[in-house]
Order: sequence, then C-alpha cells, then structure tokens
Amino acid sequence: MSDQPVSADQWTAISGVGTTVLKSTDGVVKRVVIPGTYVGTVNLHDAGATDGTTSTSQIVSFGLPATGIPQSVELNARVRKGIVYQATGTPVITVIWD
Repeated sequence: MSDQPVSADQWTAISGVGTTVLKSTDGVVKRVVIPGTYVGTVNLHDAGATDGTTSTSQIVSFGLPATGIPQSVELNARVRKGIVYQATGTPVITVIWD
C-alpha cells in the first residue's frame, strides 16, 4: 500500500504544538505517516471540537522520539464525532483521513 493519500482522502501535516479539529463529522482515520526525525507527542481523538478531547475519546497516541525510521502506520479507525489532534513538542507527521 502506498503512503500517499488517494484523491478522495483528506490529509494534513502536523508540525507544531496545539489542539486542532481536522474533521467535525464521522469518518475514518486511515493512516499516519511519520517521516523520521521529530520530537513530541501527537494524540488523535474521536471528537468534533477541541473541548471534546478526553481520555475516553483518545484513539491513539504517538510518542515521537528524536530520531526513528520513516514509517506509515495503518489505523483505519472509524470515528463518530470527528477527528481532533493534540500535539506537543515539535512533531512532524502526516494524518490521512476520509
């Protein structure tokens, strides 16, 4: 499977701190692409707003070391409310969803 998004997919590159809504309706978090050098943490939540993030809404958490091997992590996680990410440090990853 290719690490590149297909034409129907949405994607965003995360490269800094913050809490951001990627999608505010149901969908699927397809994959996360991690390029190799990064520091920080990225948490993905099934939430439709930034104030909807809780420990029970968390889908996955990536603790990102200073160096690593570039990789793509397949998730195919269905969300009911939306997709929100919380990032700390200086992570650099790409999230792909529909």
